[in-house]
Amino acid sequence: MDLFSPAKLNLFLKLHGKTSHGFHEMTTQYQIIDFGDNLYLESSNEDTLICNLPELSTPHNLIWKSLQIFRDYTEVNDPVTWRLDKRIPIGAGVGGGSSNAATALYALNKHFQTQLSNDVLQELGKKIGMDVPLFFSSGSAIGIGCGEEILPYEDYNCEERYVLYFSDEGVLTKDAFSYLHPDDFSHREEDIALYRKENDLEKSVFRFRKDLEEKKQMLKRIWSPFHAHVGMSGAGATLFVSYPIEIETDPSVVQAIHTTIQDSHGLLVNSLRKHSGEWFLNRNNLFTTTR
Repeated sequence: MDLFSPAKLNLFLKLHGKTSHGFHEMTTQYQIIDFGDNLYLESSNEDTLICNLPELSTPHNLIWKSLQIFRDYTEVNDPVTWRLDKRIPIGAGVGGGSSNAATALYALNKHFQTQLSNDVLQELGKKIGMDVPLFFSSGSAIGIGCGEEILPYEDYNCEERYVLYFSDEGVLTKDAFSYLHPDDFSHREEDIALYRKENDLEKSVFRFRKDLEEKKQMLKRIWSPFHAHVGMSGAGATLFVSYPIEIETDPSVVQAIHTTIQDSHGLLVNSLRKHSGEWFLNRNNLFTTTR
């Protein structure tokens, strides 16, 4: 079984304080995008994980955690082989590890025909990581609590394009939170629409990653003719530009956008959506759901 393992963006991320357990409460808007990894699953004689990045072929990979949680829940213990073709950078803030874990759960459920519901898979995902349940949503969602409580956001029209800018050096989530100041937090809003497109973790990350702050200012300058928004996803280090698809009605604007992307070494991506019980398909048809 071959599956696309997509990345996500945090279109905004607002922090509200700490829970009694020491985690940070937040409200965030998630969007799945058509950039990601490939994950292949097949039955075998022993459990194996093969990855194009050898440093990820370790017992600490979240794919193994997904496998163990699946086995604990279903009592299906047949050995499997995984092959992970990694494209999502490590420490990029776009949910690469969480996506792989969620994709693994979905793949196991289909491969062994255990018929676990979407709700059950989402609950199992919470045991793996905060972002994992997101990947069992439609692709556009609001995260509350510590980001793991997923609310559908069907009203979001997804009529934006995104341009990704990766960094050669990732950001550890623990570092992003350790540099927070008390005045970095935001008040809760009753209406999701009242939240501005801001990431409260930017203030923290930019305190020890001045290069990302400078990069954001540079991107704001070069994208200003298109009235685009520049933000940071998750805890970084990925910066992204968003602009409305409607401006592409002018061919000269489209050409200018493509030139800007090429000159600034960005990666153009689109939003992805799916129906309940299905999985995400990459629009360029490079990935299939069955082998």
